Amino acid sequence: MSTVRTAVKSHLSLILALVLPLAALLIAVGFTNLPVGKRMEFVTVDSRFQSRAASDPHANPRILLVGISEQGLENFGRWPWPRSIHGQLLQFLTVRPPKAIAFDLLFTETSQDAEQDVAFADGLALHTGSITGASSEDLGHLGEGEVQDAVPGEWVGNTPALTNVEGDISLIRGEDYALMPVRVVGESSMTGFVNVDPSLVDGVRRKAPVVVRAGDHVYPSLVLQSLMRTENLGPEDVEVVLGKHIKINGEKEQWTIPVDERGRMWINYRGTNAEGANDVFEGTGAISYFGLAYFLQTYIQSLQADENAAWPEHYETLDGDKVPLPPVQDQYLVIGQTAAGLTDFGATPMGTQTPLVKVHATILNNILQEDYLRIAAFWPLLIGWLIIAYGTVVPLRNSPVLVSLLVPAVIIGAFVGVTYWIFDRHSLHVPIVWPALGFLLAHGSLLVYRLISEAQAKGRIKAMFSTYVAPEVVDQLIESGEEPQLGGEETEITAFFSDIQSFSAFSEKLTPTQLVTLMNEYLSEMSHILKYAGSGTLDKFIGDAIVGIFGAPYHYPDHAWRACITTVEVQKRQAELREEWREKGGWPEIVYSMQTRVGLNTGLAVVGNMGARDRMNYTMMGDTVNLAARCESGAKSYGVFSMITGETKAAAEATKDDMAFRYLEKIIVKGRTQPVVMYELVGLKKELTQKTCDCLDTYAKAMEKYLAQDWDGARKLFEESEGKEPFRRGDPGVGGNASLVMMDRCEAMKANPPGDDWDGVFVMKTK
Repeated sequence: MSTVRTAVKSHLSLILALVLPLAALLIAVGFTNLPVGKRMEFVTVDSRFQSRAASDPHANPRILLVGISEQGLENFGRWPWPRSIHGQLLQFLTVRPPKAIAFDLLFTETSQDAEQDVAFADGLALHTGSITGASSEDLGHLGEGEVQDAVPGEWVGNTPALTNVEGDISLIRGEDYALMPVRVVGESSMTGFVNVDPSLVDGVRRKAPVVVRAGDHVYPSLVLQSLMRTENLGPEDVEVVLGKHIKINGEKEQWTIPVDERGRMWINYRGTNAEGANDVFEGTGAISYFGLAYFLQTYIQSLQADENAAWPEHYETLDGDKVPLPPVQDQYLVIGQTAAGLTDFGATPMGTQTPLVKVHATILNNILQEDYLRIAAFWPLLIGWLIIAYGTVVPLRNSPVLVSLLVPAVIIGAFVGVTYWIFDRHSLHVPIVWPALGFLLAHGSLLVYRLISEAQAKGRIKAMFSTYVAPEVVDQLIESGEEPQLGGEETEITAFFSDIQSFSAFSEKLTPTQLVTLMNEYLSEMSHILKYAGSGTLDKFIGDAIVGIFGAPYHYPDHAWRACITTVEVQKRQAELREEWREKGGWPEIVYSMQTRVGLNTGLAVVGNMGARDRMNYTMMGDTVNLAARCESGAKSYGVFSMITGETKAAAEATKDDMAFRYLEKIIVKGRTQPVVMYELVGLKKELTQKTCDCLDTYAKAMEKYLAQDWDGARKLFEESEGKEPFRRGDPGVGGNASLVMMDRCEAMKANPPGDDWDGVFVMKTK
């Protein structure tokens, strides 16, 4: 039965080990496609951005971030500023013309003073690389008369639509209307769309459209337009293949930008706003709007005084700080809001309130540096995951629980560490959530199954053996990890039988109630010793008899010694009980002389659950068991209370030589043909009195003469040893002893000698 259960359990664990990885994979991948799963993955992505921020390199030196900061608000007044300020800055920039001047600002409303717009437009016209912002917006909910400062998507100022587009343009981020710069501004500059929408999952800007749809036409973003201006490219020079790339084919420079089917690229953020972390635009990569205007004006004034005035390395702010001076000429100027309290802020991995002008600058930096955030291919990762999952789940399905916990933990930890390293070195985003979650589910589910199975097995073992053996033995059975072989298993044991001497006389002297009370106390005490003193297994009670097993179901190599020490403790406790009953009183005299006989034998026996199909008992069977029972009953014939076989004596002494034994005789018990050497278990050597030791020495000498057929010499020594016997005729419950028995045996042998070929064997006629 147990073998079948073990085989089924093994096959079931194998089946689960084969099925669970696939099921866990489906659940994990499905989970990460849900909003909560995507949010969890994005958290790991942001963590990776943050972990590498301090070591991120500075931005491409051709990018100059011009921030409308607190300093500018302090000097130019509240935002929005008069547009003539922008026009003046553009005029200043003519002394060191940038490659592109991209305003991440919307000039969609006409100034109250039209001359302001004209002044701004005049400044824009001075630079072929000037770009103003536009935004594709959903204004369809407004009536025709309510759509203000917006135009249909087919007109986007001075900017022609891109014509070389492959793919479904309806997927591109965009709307039917575009919020455009006022006409005089739009006609004096190129236009780039500033739309960078937050993720619908967590509100963080993660992807940026490189192209934007307005109506049925496709237009460049602010960044794409900046790149086109550097090479003075037209729409025919830009190849858009949705789901693959956008190529910019300039004469001097070419760029290939990876995009998804909606024309978006992943933003590879560098540096953060966190305290102490690197800002990739610090130093010569960033300057305040006012600082740039102030310096340019000062430089122009120096040129007026000296037309050969050199471009200085630093400029001094109003606060007296010296700031490295950007070259400005041939740089990409990205102008936008950076002052706290302005509106163009949003959540990015750089922070919850990041100036969005930095997002555009970051996108531009990604392209110029070819520093793209790439996403690991799904199928190779999935195949690799399956190999590792099956390579660990199947071998670990029967491993120790600690190993089953540590191995997945180490692998997941190593995997996470590798993903961070790859992200840091190669900007490759390898998903963490679904591989880790799937791995945890696969190993965790199998571990839960194992724990449940083991709990059930523990429950079965406890239910089966808790009444038979001590709790410590049950725990050892459970810790061994193997269920006992039920239904019959041959193993070496020591069988224990005990019985109350002359128990039928007790039944005559005691009332039924007294008998039950006495037996309950006696059996409780003796079975407790059996289970706890020697870690034996209680087989059964047969009336007053106790049947026990040592060495099963949990096999102790020293089971014979444990059976012997249990026997010694049983006899000691029997003597104590007699005294306790006498002190309490109220019992017939026979109770005060109760004696217990014990028989032990060691050898092979069949142990397991045996009996009928509807009622079984954990027990033992075999010749070893029968002989133990004969030892118990045969003890009476030798006037002793503990009789064991030579096999038990030898096995016990092999464990510890701390017990005293007395050779009784080599006998052939009834029902057997082979002789068995029998011994009396006298007790622990350290507890024997000198008188008892002298008795054993004399008895041994007498036995030597007995085996030599010196009947008179043997009888004389047996008489001497009888005077030193620990149990004497007349003591409570003692009808004789081994010395008296052998004295009678000497007389019988003398009257009927066994012959010269006698080997010392005595054939018992009774059980």
